[in-house]
Amino acid sequence: MVRGVSRSWRNRIVGRDEVAATLGHRAGRPGRGCAVTLAPATETLGSTLPIGDIRVGTRFRKYLGDIDALAASIAEVGLLHPIVVTPTRELIAGERRIEAVKRLGWTNVPVTVVDLRDVVRGEAAENIVRADFQMSERHAILEALRPIEEQAARERMTLGKVATGSSPARTRDRLGAYVGLSGRTVEKLDVVMKAAEADPELAPIVAKMDATGKVDTAYRAITRRRIVARIEAEPEPMPAGPFRVIVADPPWQYDVRAEDATHRGRTPYPTMSTEEIAALPVGALAHDDAVLWLWTTNAHLESAFGIVREWGFAPKTVLTWAKDRMGTGDWLRGQTEHCLMGVRGRAVVNLTNQTTLLRGPLREHSRKPDEFYVMVERLCPGSKVELFARESRPGWQRWGAEAPMEATA
Repeated sequence: MVRGVSRSWRNRIVGRDEVAATLGHRAGRPGRGCAVTLAPATETLGSTLPIGDIRVGTRFRKYLGDIDALAASIAEVGLLHPIVVTPTRELIAGERRIEAVKRLGWTNVPVTVVDLRDVVRGEAAENIVRADFQMSERHAILEALRPIEEQAARERMTLGKVATGSSPARTRDRLGAYVGLSGRTVEKLDVVMKAAEADPELAPIVAKMDATGKVDTAYRAITRRRIVARIEAEPEPMPAGPFRVIVADPPWQYDVRAEDATHRGRTPYPTMSTEEIAALPVGALAHDDAVLWLWTTNAHLESAFGIVREWGFAPKTVLTWAKDRMGTGDWLRGQTEHCLMGVRGRAVVNLTNQTTLLRGPLREHSRKPDEFYVMVERLCPGSKVELFARESRPGWQRWGAEAPMEATA
């Protein structure tokens, strides 16, 4: 008897054709009512299969992430986790790993064969006791069975059987019973495996979890890394000031195709919304008589004027950088970028032959031309700070994650 499953639903998932139809529907195979024959398992743990023999079918995952990084990781340390398939060679887990080893030129791949009929019958218990199923393999089994149990939960709620338990926690408990884990451990295992899928560098944590069977240790390691990453992402404290010259080059947020991984103009660093940029305490850094230079793009030009005012400066003019080659764009390919000049109090400038046109070569993403800094230094006397600096510069203080070291006066 399968623990934690009602009699009616247990009959459905244990039935040979019903399990095959349900799992086949998940992978893009024939659905309910179609005859699907399950051959007996012939492969064993530690065996390999030709990649072309593994049937992937239609998957829920559309974007597989950075396959090149995963392939590089596999090339360096090997395939730490075999592909998980059914006895009929239908993929249960490992689509990203298959794509990665294909790029490495592999023709065969290590596999673990899991007969889901045995799992739902409760016949997996003996294998789990013998530790034939590693934690990552148990997770693959859970992922294959999850749609079945979630459908059962929905049916229980439709029938008004709330008392029988249809909450996410109860669903995790039922899933965990199949592979000998508590619902809380299933939740932690989900966190570990999803993190490892997103970041191949976490593979050693999963390998250690598989070797020791300790999900809690892996979960704590993942949680600690997340906390460290969050702390490292925190902005450093603003310089004290006051400064007579402030240059700001904020990481403007692009909403157009922001989630499209193929978008050529996507930014390689975290961005900020217009509201977040406006909330920066730039005015507190400024001398009573100061000049502000705010870099913006064509798409954010209108918002930039409002931010200059929000920071306590009056917009005076616009400097346009004419680049030596074109970049990306939605309506026109961009070849210009703008820098708004704002003034506070009785700011002083040393105006000679400086104009509103700046010419300079296009370099790394978002890096501004040296010609700009030369012009500002000649035009604007006094203490200077650059916010969101891409590099350190003599005579300037800086604030931002990309500058490698503090500049000295």
